[in-house]
Amino acid sequence: MRIGKSPILRCNKIEFRFGILAERQTLDPRHPYSARARSRYYKSAPRTRLLGAESNDWGAPAPDTAEDSFRSIFERAVPGIFQTTPGGNYIRANPALARIYGYESPNQMLEELTDIGRQLYVDPNRRNEFVRLMYEKGELSGFEAEIYRRDGSTIWISENCREVRSTHGELVYYEGTVEDITERKKAEADLQLARMQAEQSSKAKSAFLANMSHELRTPLNAIMGFSELLTQELFGPLGDPRYKEFASDIFRSGKHLLAIIGDILDLAKVEAGQLTLDAREVDIVGLVHSSARLVSESARHRDITLDVQVPDGAIMAEVDPTRLRQILLNLLSNAVKFTPEGKSVALSCGREGDELYLRVADTGIGINPDDLAKVMQPFHQVDNSFSRRYEGTGLGLPLTQSLVDLHGARMTIDSVLNSGTTVTVYLPKARVLDWCVLA
Repeated sequence: MRIGKSPILRCNKIEFRFGILAERQTLDPRHPYSARARSRYYKSAPRTRLLGAESNDWGAPAPDTAEDSFRSIFERAVPGIFQTTPGGNYIRANPALARIYGYESPNQMLEELTDIGRQLYVDPNRRNEFVRLMYEKGELSGFEAEIYRRDGSTIWISENCREVRSTHGELVYYEGTVEDITERKKAEADLQLARMQAEQSSKAKSAFLANMSHELRTPLNAIMGFSELLTQELFGPLGDPRYKEFASDIFRSGKHLLAIIGDILDLAKVEAGQLTLDAREVDIVGLVHSSARLVSESARHRDITLDVQVPDGAIMAEVDPTRLRQILLNLLSNAVKFTPEGKSVALSCGREGDELYLRVADTGIGINPDDLAKVMQPFHQVDNSFSRRYEGTGLGLPLTQSLVDLHGARMTIDSVLNSGTTVTVYLPKARVLDWCVLA
């Protein structure tokens, strides 16, 4: 038999060397692991008295012989240790293996467990797989299988095993270790179940939000349409001027509510994996200008300067224009909303390295560094005096991040409390079709 690079062995005795049970046979006397060499070591090793016991220079009690030492390791080892024939019969087992399998002793186990493939494995094919892998590789690590204990209950084990061959290369037996991993497998199953339940719950929530958003949007469109008709007095004067003012308030409120419902619906689609991009060739400079025009009125109403900084010419990129405009409008709306009157908001685009950036910078209230992670969570609003002054659902930034991710882009937020916030979206090089105007 061969153990690593050990020479050929001759007489049978049991030994446990380097954590693996092996067939111990007489070695060449010159080999460092031979019985004679070990005997010389124990005779020559310095001895000291330790609590009345013989000990070597490591301070541990010295066994009578090396064979006693290896037998002690074998019998007291925590993992199960075995030797089996290739055909599926146990040759040797230590007490730990007997306990794992539910037997009172190794002898009882060897007497009763006579066919590993038929008696031990819950799925007999696992034994066939074990033998096949051993034939192909000569060793296995972490081979998992469900097995029967003596009382009929089942547990999961993990096996490490290697072949032992004769000097002529013939397979003699398998030897290795066994560990009970039942608790680990149970924890994995519980985790998988919890993950599945969470996914199902998330899908159910997304489906509910999508359906509710649709049901709310339909009557809301009617409310907005009729209120706009009243505001314009298409069928004649309303009489009291206050009626026209009330109709205008209804229209503005409906428009705001419709935008919120749209965000909820989009976020539900993103979470359900149903939101896809309609990518096409788009002039980014033109899209930036059109987005700025959509928020310019609200900026002027609050006496906020909107500064647009773009390069001359066109920057062509392959993006979804609707979703990219939605990204810019979300960022611009936040910037205008949280910037005090008389200050400014800047919108710019350009090249940084191989990426095209779109940047919105305000001079508003800023975000506390500790709250940056929180504002990216859906429906979350930072609890401070400023956030309570402004309306909103806390969906703007989370939805924006999702739309950025769909483009394969990235987004950064830099903010200083009471000084302002800068949000930058970086489109990857693969999205940009023409860099020439950026040089």
